[in-house]
Parts: sequence; structure tokens; C-alpha cells
Amino acid sequence: MPSRHSYVASSPLAPLSEIIKLEPEKEPWCAGYAPSQGRRCHARTNARGRSSAMMLLNEGTKDLRAGRSIDTLLEDLAPHVLCTRFHQSQASDLSCRWKRQVRTYLDSRVASTRSARPMRLSSRSIYRETAEDDIEERTALLYQRLHDITEEVRRLEVAQYSLSITANRPIHREGRNTSVGVSSSSAGSVSSRNTPPPNLIDRTVRSRSTESPNQSAITVPRPAQAQVSHQTRAVSVSSPRPSTPPTVVRVSSSTRNQDSQDVTPQANRREVEGECGICLCNLQISQQDVDTDEEEESESNDDDDDDDEEEDEEEDDDNDDDDDDEQIEAEDKEEHQDEELVWCKARCGVNFHKQCIDRWLETALAPTCPACRSYWKH
Repeated sequence: MPSRHSYVASSPLAPLSEIIKLEPEKEPWCAGYAPSQGRRCHARTNARGRSSAMMLLNEGTKDLRAGRSIDTLLEDLAPHVLCTRFHQSQASDLSCRWKRQVRTYLDSRVASTRSARPMRLSSRSIYRETAEDDIEERTALLYQRLHDITEEVRRLEVAQYSLSITANRPIHREGRNTSVGVSSSSAGSVSSRNTPPPNLIDRTVRSRSTESPNQSAITVPRPAQAQVSHQTRAVSVSSPRPSTPPTVVRVSSSTRNQDSQDVTPQANRREVEGECGICLCNLQISQQDVDTDEEEESESNDDDDDDDEEEDEEEDDDNDDDDDDEQIEAEDKEEHQDEELVWCKARCGVNFHKQCIDRWLETALAPTCPACRSYWKH
């Protein structure tokens, strides 16, 4: 015995030929309309057209029951059931009429199915609707919490940004610790292990009144080993509260430049070897020696024959004096070399001929070292 609450079983859809009232095998004449006669055309269709029409009708029935659209199929069906002599032009109107008939039939099926359903909802349907309402309520609550969390995060970010700006802003007030940010930037970078400890780079500026109230003493302790950092870093300068009103100390750009120059290690002179970076001649030989050697070489060629005979005779007599002469020549050469050579005392310590560097400084746009481009120190 079937349940009293069970749905009425719906019957399958009717064949497409029954819906549009078309039977090509049973009615082998044209499906067109003859206006002059006021009736359907009585011309017969060919057998091939009727066979194709039956195949399309069967295929349309399957598509209709599967829930697929058959509009294109109806447009293809119309020419096969019209006579080729008079009514092929009515294919479009005929397919449109069939589409209206199919839609009317499907709408009637939906209405009858709705009226056949019982009005009582099962417990499963009620549970499903309740669960859906609960899920929607929880989803709305979660969205509200997410919105509140987002707003809270935004407020915290704004507060953090305001605190960072306030912390980085220097404050100059009398009777309080004065924080002066000194930053130095350059192209190089130094690793973290080479960075000196904070206590080595902290500079304490203590201002106190001495003999005159307008004078202030600045004590800047420096580390034992100065390390140059090419990174940008801030050096905090703090001054404790004195017994008398302190003087606000501002570190100018010239003071920072002087401090950075003080930290720079002094240049060391390199060994006198290789070539001069300007004239590309040997540093051991000055420019004057080169000119003199060229003149003496031409003169010595004429006297080589006479000197060979005299040297053979005097060789024995001069052996004792050679050591003394070589020592004297070495000392003279060293003094002469110091007079003829100069070196960069600003940074790199590279040696140059004095005549070459003099010409360089006269012709250059700026008095800088040719090697390191630092300002030349005499």
C-alpha cells in the first residue's frame, strides 16, 4: 500500500510528433498552408524527406525527455515536411508554431505536477530549512566578527604608525634629555659583525655653565678603535639634567662632517715601486733622469772605446772604493727620490712624480688625487 504522503508519479513526456501533431508516415502530404484554398496543402512530400522527418522526430523526443532544447531541431525538421514546389518559404513560420506548441505543453506539465504535490512537508524538509537558516545566521555573525577584527587591526596600525613618527621626531626642551639623530649615508655596506657596540658609538654631550653662562663644554668620548660604517645609522646624543639650565646643543652638518673626518684612518704611504699613474714611467726614475739618460747615452757611445782601456788599468785601484761609493750613491738616490716623488696624504697613499702631480693640479678642474679623487694635501 503506497504511503499517503508519497508524491504522485509523473507520467513520461509524450512523443514530439504527438505534441506538434505531425505524422509524416501516416500523412504523406505537405504540412504547409494554401491561402488561395484556405486549407492545408494536398501536395505529397517525397519519401526521403518523410524518412528524415521521422528520424528528427524520434531524436527530438529523446532530447525533450532529457531536458535539452530542441529549437534548432525543429528548424531543421520543417523543410522535410513541406513540398518543394510551393511552400518551402513557410519553413520559418512552421518551426515557430511548433516551438510555441512545445512550450505550451511543457508549461502545462509543470502546472499539473505542482498541483499534484501534497502540501504537507516532511520532517527532512523542515530540518533542511532550519539548518539553512542556522547556517545563514552563523555566516552573518562570522562576517560581523571579521569586520570588527579588520577595524581593530586598522586602528592598531594607525596607532603604531603615529608612535613611530613621534619616537623618531627629535625633542629639544630645556631640563630634559636631548636626543639628536645623526645619520650618515654612503654607497658601501658593512656586515653586522663589524658594527661596533652601541656603547662605542654613543656620544654624551654634556652642557654646563662654566665661567660664563653662555659657554658650554661638549665632551665627546670616542672608541679606542674607530670603525667606519657605510650604513645609515642613528647616533643618540643624550645630556643629563644639570643643576643649572642647560644650553640646547644642535649638531650642525659641519660638525658631523668633522666627526666623520676624525674617524677616517690616516693614509699610509705605499712602497715606491711600479709606475707613475700620470706619466706611466718608472717611479724609481724621475722625468729629469729620463731626459739626462738620453743625452748621456749618445755621448757615452763615443767614449766607450777609450773608457774600456782606462777601466782595465784602474780596475784594481778602484775595488777598495766601490763599497763606499755604492753606499753614498744609495743615500744620494734615496734623498733625490724623496725630493722627486710625492704621495697622496689624503687617503690612498699612492706615489707620483712631483713634476707630474704639479702639472696635474695646474690643469685639472679640481685639485684632487688622480687615484682616489680625494682633495690633494700638500
